[in-house]
Amino acid sequence: MPGRLRRPGAPEPRGAPVQRPDAGTPGQGVARLIGRARRFDPFNTPAPSPLQHRRMSPWNRTMRRRFLHRCQLCLLLVAATALSATAATPEQASRRLQGFLDGIPGLGPGYAVVVVDRDRQLLGYTRGQRNTATGAPLTMHTPMYVASQTKSYMGLLAHLLDQRGVLRLDSTLADHWPQLRLPDGVDPAAWTLADLLNHRVPLHADALTTMEAYIGAPDPVLYPQLLATLATARPAGFDYDNLGYNIYAALLYQRTGRHWQDWLQELVFTPLGMRETAARTSVFDSAQLAYNHQWLGEGRGWQVVAPKPDAIMHSAGGVMTSPRDLGRWLRLQLGGTLPPSIAPGVVDRAHAIGVQVDPKARNAYELPCHGYAFGWNVCDFEGHTLYIHGGSYTGARSMMAFSPDLGVGIGVFSNSDNATGWFTSRTVVQFFQYLVDHPEADTWARTRRQVYPTRVAEQLDGLQARQAKERAQARWQGWVWQPDAGVRAAYTARFRAERLPVEAAVTETGHGLHLQMGALARELQPATVDLFGAQGGPLDAPEPLQFLRDGQGRINGFEYDGERYMRQPAPPPAMHTDVLP
Repeated sequence: MPGRLRRPGAPEPRGAPVQRPDAGTPGQGVARLIGRARRFDPFNTPAPSPLQHRRMSPWNRTMRRRFLHRCQLCLLLVAATALSATAATPEQASRRLQGFLDGIPGLGPGYAVVVVDRDRQLLGYTRGQRNTATGAPLTMHTPMYVASQTKSYMGLLAHLLDQRGVLRLDSTLADHWPQLRLPDGVDPAAWTLADLLNHRVPLHADALTTMEAYIGAPDPVLYPQLLATLATARPAGFDYDNLGYNIYAALLYQRTGRHWQDWLQELVFTPLGMRETAARTSVFDSAQLAYNHQWLGEGRGWQVVAPKPDAIMHSAGGVMTSPRDLGRWLRLQLGGTLPPSIAPGVVDRAHAIGVQVDPKARNAYELPCHGYAFGWNVCDFEGHTLYIHGGSYTGARSMMAFSPDLGVGIGVFSNSDNATGWFTSRTVVQFFQYLVDHPEADTWARTRRQVYPTRVAEQLDGLQARQAKERAQARWQGWVWQPDAGVRAAYTARFRAERLPVEAAVTETGHGLHLQMGALARELQPATVDLFGAQGGPLDAPEPLQFLRDGQGRINGFEYDGERYMRQPAPPPAMHTDVLP
């Protein structure tokens, strides 16, 4: 459902089969040389039979073994020298990546890549438009939404606040909320704030995270009550979710009286000189922002999606940053110059693995990942450590990664969701394949160029098929009910959720009914009496919204997305006082 968060790591709809980035390894060439060394015989003679061995003198056998051993060492040295000589420099890998991106057809409407080492930017690549409605170009200075990559900024902020004694990471939920009661025996005293930021606390609260991401953030003071009401226990262990970061932000506000956005600005963005980065969209001139986009097909073009408003810029997905500023952020991760406000060692502590992850588990990066560290997945790429995280939201995809031992980082942005979840991750992998001189790098580049248009077409086909399948469900009864404006008027009212601090309004547009809940908007298409299909975008499948009636047959509420909303009394008419001259 559009109203539910799609967990990062889930495959994009009806994409082509996943292309594994690890088919073939840089070490294969060395292995072949080692094999040749083991088989090397300078005399080109067949292997001696056991009888010949017995006839060979001990001195000859010893000398022969020494000679073969030296030849093997020489070949190994040649292999190692050849491998190091042909490994690409970061500059060479960046140039090859630029050529790869230039050859991708239909990569729009905008795409940006930044590559850095600890001291400087090595590549700043942009193409296309930041907003197809205006035709404005995408540049290295364009703020773009990075969704769940927000978590890494929050991870560093948490360590800065811990180091200053503002909010300790080893404190527990019970330390801050002594009266908190969690479901199914989950003990608030057993889980720390560090556990929250590493997805270890065994709770789910989908209604709460959906509210944060799509409707509007609740008052942080309400969080203990909302957790007691909405949370459910889950199995112990790592499980990626937004909830831990949302809880941390509520605790931070309770502790300090300041919102997480203000702390990020003061301790991270301003000291790093990230002037094109903020956790509130209202900070920017909207004309300078990248708008999100959805591809509707050749005949319909791009659907423009406005940037998220402040109300749903939350602590697990609420940062806009430019490619230039993301380069600054990655240089910090690589050991670049620290501003005075960031003490030595704090960044390293934010890179410490907080929970182990099954390296065989499927993830968005198609890499073996063995840990999670305060907003970073810790993975392996051809024997090199890779810290990586992606971001996903309606009409936008992004990804960033850095390798401490290779000394480089890369950030990738797309202002569409046109199979770009797959392609942003493949852009990252392609760069590192170039960097380590992967023997199959060029083959993979050709394959990815060919596969991308197919994935775009298959994704659109899949979304349209999903929509058609849902519309054909029996519950809609053929969509034959066509109420006029007079009938629709009975459904217009203000409503309040029973479990959530959310108000909703159903209004008449002149063409039909419209639902507004905070930032979430849905058009309501009549299906059968009291049942409407709620639809957010042209490719979304309709979601059932069922109106309820009281004993007298009057509309008194509705059910939508697992929640019940009850009708509120109409406000009293405004008082008008005539002022006598």
